[in-house]
Amino acid sequence: MGDWVLAICTAIGAVVYLNADSKLPQLQVGDPMGPQVFPALIGIGLLGSALLLMAETWRKRRHAGTTAPPDPTARAHRLILVGMMLWTALYYFAFEPVGYFTSTLIYMFVLLACFNRGRWLINAVGAVGFTLVAYGVFTRFLQVALPQGVFGT
Repeated sequence: MGDWVLAICTAIGAVVYLNADSKLPQLQVGDPMGPQVFPALIGIGLLGSALLLMAETWRKRRHAGTTAPPDPTARAHRLILVGMMLWTALYYFAFEPVGYFTSTLIYMFVLLACFNRGRWLINAVGAVGFTLVAYGVFTRFLQVALPQGVFGT
């Protein structure tokens, strides 16, 4: 049941995301799609992932025939998923006021620390590396202005 809920929520989120992307303003100069291409690809990927999860879940249920015994780790996995969703929501809300560097660095470090326990130096290097590389890609390659937050002028 949990896979169905996740797949349906992902599909709904993807449709809402694609709808919001379709309302982005079109540029009068340059590429006619403008800033819509990158978010559209993400939305299509989300929708595709939801459909693949639905197909896999349907196939598993059909082959199982009867209800499978409850998985003892399923509860722990659901708690991890809910925790990640809440942590990601907090990251989204903190992104503008706190700024890209601080919010992304903390977000990545905490996630890495949860899934890669006890390896503080590697987690810190990974979080800093990801934050800097993503900043470079978005500001230099994609020419997106990221929020400065507490470090802005």
